[in-house]
Amino acid sequence: MRVGRVWLIIILLFLGLAPGALAAAPATIAAAPEVRENLEYQISLGPWSDVARVHLVLKELKPGHYLAEFSGAAQGMWKLLSRWLPERYQTEMLYRDGRLQPMVYREEFQEKGQKVLKEYRFDYDHSQLTLWRQVDGGENIKEWEVPLTGPVYDLLSLFYNVRLDALGPAPGGATLKVMVLPDPKPRELVFCIGEVTDEGLKVMVNSCTPGADDADQYFMFLSPERVPTLAWTRVTLFGKLAGRLVNPGEIKKEGLLTPLPPSASPVPKASR
Repeated sequence: MRVGRVWLIIILLFLGLAPGALAAAPATIAAAPEVRENLEYQISLGPWSDVARVHLVLKELKPGHYLAEFSGAAQGMWKLLSRWLPERYQTEMLYRDGRLQPMVYREEFQEKGQKVLKEYRFDYDHSQLTLWRQVDGGENIKEWEVPLTGPVYDLLSLFYNVRLDALGPAPGGATLKVMVLPDPKPRELVFCIGEVTDEGLKVMVNSCTPGADDADQYFMFLSPERVPTLAWTRVTLFGKLAGRLVNPGEIKKEGLLTPLPPSASPVPKASR
């Protein structure tokens, strides 16, 4: 599993369970979207405290149409390792019926020296979810297509829907199951909600195929705004992979989707 995907899972999947432009991006993306929120995390690995920095950004393309982006790059000597090359993840979403509905989810990363773009397309009219893959700017190839029989979230749209309380409350001691992007077999995240501590609400997440015995486990502490301030898991050879929010003051405490006020314009001087 790519490092970026591991960290994306850590940050995006657990947030919000507290109580209470890519090369192939479509032309609909606005040239200068309004940034609604920009969170930055510092990544540590084993004894190394600053191996990467990642940003989680929400932009408003136009009223009711949003773009979420997760991107990161290695720091220092880690830039020399191929597995730490820059990665980017994007989701276009429409706000409908009180939730953000994913329309297109994209992953851009390096694999064996090649630039890979994966695009998951949600076709609600025909109840289909399709994965397309492109390598080094070549032809888009359809890898699979599966029925879209119920709510399915990519990690980014899941994160923001939890922030909006679109999935409902999850009190301490509760267990919540959410279906996420298949591969193409169904996949789910199981959230086990713990207690509120001095560091925040503790949550454990299992990522697995429904009915499977094994699962990847992740842990995190959430702020009252349903944002992970500290999250971690364990990776082979290196040990603990963790991330800490470095700009908690940038958390949007309310009005995450509310249009920004117009920029103040200078008052014209009176003519003489």
